Amino acid sequence: MNKEQFKIIAKKYSENQCNDQEKSIVEAFFSEMQKKQSADAVLLSNKKKEKISLAVYAQTIKSSKPFFRLRIIQVAAIAVLFLGISFLIKQLATPKEIIQITNSEEKKEVFLQDGSIVVLNKNSTLSYPEEFGNTRSIKLTGEAYFKVKSNPKKPFIVTMHDMRLKVLGTSFNINSYSKNPTKVSVLTGIVDLKSNSGESVILTKNQHADFTDSSFRITRVESVEKIAWTKNNIVLEQTTLGETAKILENNYNVTIDFEDKELEKLIISGKFNEEKLENILASIAFVKKLKIDYLTKNQIIIRRDTTNY
Repeated sequence: MNKEQFKIIAKKYSENQCNDQEKSIVEAFFSEMQKKQSADAVLLSNKKKEKISLAVYAQTIKSSKPFFRLRIIQVAAIAVLFLGISFLIKQLATPKEIIQITNSEEKKEVFLQDGSIVVLNKNSTLSYPEEFGNTRSIKLTGEAYFKVKSNPKKPFIVTMHDMRLKVLGTSFNINSYSKNPTKVSVLTGIVDLKSNSGESVILTKNQHADFTDSSFRITRVESVEKIAWTKNNIVLEQTTLGETAKILENNYNVTIDFEDKELEKLIISGKFNEEKLENILASIAFVKKLKIDYLTKNQIIIRRDTTNY
């Protein structure tokens, strides 16, 4: 039965064109509704009537018995077009509630209803439905470490500003702040990445992907170092000073600028375990012959140290 045929059946009752069998079904339905006192008359726009009717049709057409299927469709159509049953409208016309968690101060652990766990970094936002459907789809802005509960029947999908990630069950880290290219590191399992431009790649354990210039750059790393932030540690491995500044800004809620943009390209490596910002910057300045100026407590400029020339 197609959409037009369904509309014809739903319309027959209002035009008094039902046969005896159809009429008895309608009368039995009204009688049952009156007994339960669950039919509330409401006014619906034509657009909403059609939307709900099609949703009813999509759900009931799956019945295997032709007569039973026809009966359900007729009764459901009448309920939607004439009664506007409250629970039916709620289930079919009202979208599921979306939960949004914005983390601006401290790291936060989020427990999803499927058993998966998300550790959300500072200045990050996670959005997901109160109840998952056929897929477990969420949106991320910022950084998060995921430990996904395995469920082959329901893929776990994470959407970022420039790509989409899909898994069945694994653990991985995503760094995807809106102004920067996304970075993904896999600790266990397999991850399927696809960019908005159509590029795709498969990552496995200890593989790291950077998405720059509309393509993926894959490297092999100790992925556990990519989640050092979950324990308030910072690991820099051949990291540019520009990237380092962004990490420090996010962790310490400061603004770091460079007097000379060429300084942002300098490379540095190091590990800092719950270290004070002043000590980290002092170490970087010593190694790279730089000068750290504090304009305010939260506004910092990195300059060349000309006293050594």
